[in-house]
Amino acid sequence: MQAAIIEIDNNSKLLAYNNVAKALFSINLLNLNQKFDYQNVFNLDAAFNLAQHDDAIIVLNSQYFLLQKVRESFKITFVLQPVEYLKRRLSKINVVGSHAFDIFAVQSQAMQKLIAQAKAFSVQREPLLITGETGTGKDLLASACHQYSPRGDKAFLGLNCAAMPDDVVESELYGHAAGAYPGAVESKKGFFEQANGGSVLLDGIDEMSFQMQTKLLRFINDGYFRRVGDDNEVYVDVRIICATKVDLAELVEQGKFRKDLYYRLNVLSLNLPSLKERKDDIEPLTHIFIDEFANKQGITPPKVSQDVIPYLTQYSWPGNVRQLKNVLYSALSQLTSSQLTVKDIVLPTITSTQVSWINDIENKTLDEMTKQFEKEVLKSLYTEYPSSRKLAKRLGVSHTAIANKLRCYKIGQ
Repeated sequence: MQAAIIEIDNNSKLLAYNNVAKALFSINLLNLNQKFDYQNVFNLDAAFNLAQHDDAIIVLNSQYFLLQKVRESFKITFVLQPVEYLKRRLSKINVVGSHAFDIFAVQSQAMQKLIAQAKAFSVQREPLLITGETGTGKDLLASACHQYSPRGDKAFLGLNCAAMPDDVVESELYGHAAGAYPGAVESKKGFFEQANGGSVLLDGIDEMSFQMQTKLLRFINDGYFRRVGDDNEVYVDVRIICATKVDLAELVEQGKFRKDLYYRLNVLSLNLPSLKERKDDIEPLTHIFIDEFANKQGITPPKVSQDVIPYLTQYSWPGNVRQLKNVLYSALSQLTSSQLTVKDIVLPTITSTQVSWINDIENKTLDEMTKQFEKEVLKSLYTEYPSSRKLAKRLGVSHTAIANKLRCYKIGQ
């Protein structure tokens, strides 16, 4: 990828830009002979003075860029290049690693403690276990740990183990030989081979079957495995990072997770706090998501009314950081003024109809109560995810299963 190039004069008026810059930024931000607000466009912190620096690492559309400034007598040239591209071209570059955790809001003591732990654990070779409720950002933390580690310039691959058949999991992780499956005319490298020297994230490790848990334990112990349908052993050097939203120790007690694998994985563990446990981070997260939305839309970020943060802080946020982002994006997409106020934000509430079933459980079996609760959950979420495919993706189950349940409960018909 070529670099994005933007030129301004000494009065900050935009002189020129190339096609790469045009593709990267909204055309609304690139007005020739008009003032170019680079501080806002490049998402630079208000306290960061680019006049005192020739380069900086910035984040645009959730991607790291190296921003360089070249000053001449009559103009300033900005050069932006994706760090991932530079890493591939310059194997010794290591700028992302030192900034890997900068994407997190760490105003709260809980997050400060977590990031300190994450930095210490990232440089180790042992498996890493990341736990936390849905929406806390376990995948982002896993990626940051990889980038910060000595493996940061190698591949990082992730597999969601939830509701995947064993043969699919096995083929994705270990690969297969030619002829191993009907139609498999060529051999295929699995994630472990593709990420040799790097890291592999196994999300939803709690849903991995016992058979796959056994194979994983063997691989973690010595680094050797066989492709499906192949007799030859392969050795790779891969760090395993596992993520789960459930208590694995409890699953071990219930006999639903291998004890020996649990103790092998639970050497270095990080627990992402829920948003209600880190409410000091709601304010910086709010500004991060507002700036991110504005950058994607090519607009000036709206000001935030002084009552917005207290309003957001008093909510319990059962969906954690992801829910906060969704709520803000929904409000910003409908905003018609230059200021975000409490009136623009819609927080989900539990209605009387949603609560009424709790008081209507007399003489009902556990199965009947479970179905009643399931129906209310689907009715509530269907307003936000109004199709079986969207709802299935939100709940992490198959489209067919959700379609059948919606039909059974007559939801959306």
